[in-house]
Parts: sequence; C-alpha cells; structure tokens
Amino acid sequence: MIKAASTLTSKGQFTLPVEIRQALDLRPGDELRFELSDDKTLTVAPRRRRSIRELRETVPPLTLGRPLTQADIEDAITEEMNAQEERVRLAR
Repeated sequence: MIKAASTLTSKGQFTLPVEIRQALDLRPGDELRFELSDDKTLTVAPRRRRSIRELRETVPPLTLGRPLTQADIEDAITEEMNAQEERVRLAR
C-alpha cells in the first residue's frame, strides 16, 4: 500500500504524488475519476486506457456477404448521423 499527501491550491488543484503516478502508470493527459461517498470518503481512480487492439476486439466485423462499397460506407455514416440527431432531439 502506498500512502501520500498533497496540498490543495487556492485554484482547487493538487499534485498527485510521483509515487502514485508511477504505480498507476499515469501520464500527462490521463483522466482521473472522482467518487465521493455518503460518508465523505473520496475515491480517485484512473480512467482505463484501451489499446487499439482492445478496441478492435470490441467491434464485431462488418460483413455484408460482399466487399463494402463507398455507397455502403456513406449510407452507414448517414444512418448513424441521423440516429445521433434523433438522440439529441429527444434529449431536449
């Protein structure tokens, strides 16, 4: 277990101690998630980075039984854009 302390600045910022950053393999630009429980316990956890390989494994291969055409790609883009616009419209 690693224990460390940090001081909050007047801007509400703090420096995550180097031993914590190293243990979690954190780099500049990495995101942290904060969770405050009802008993005022603060949990800080890194948002997990995914490799390109992991992301590719989560997306099923697109198959139409034939090679994709430019028209297939454009149709898929249009369909997704329309779906996103509908989600935004419904969220208002």
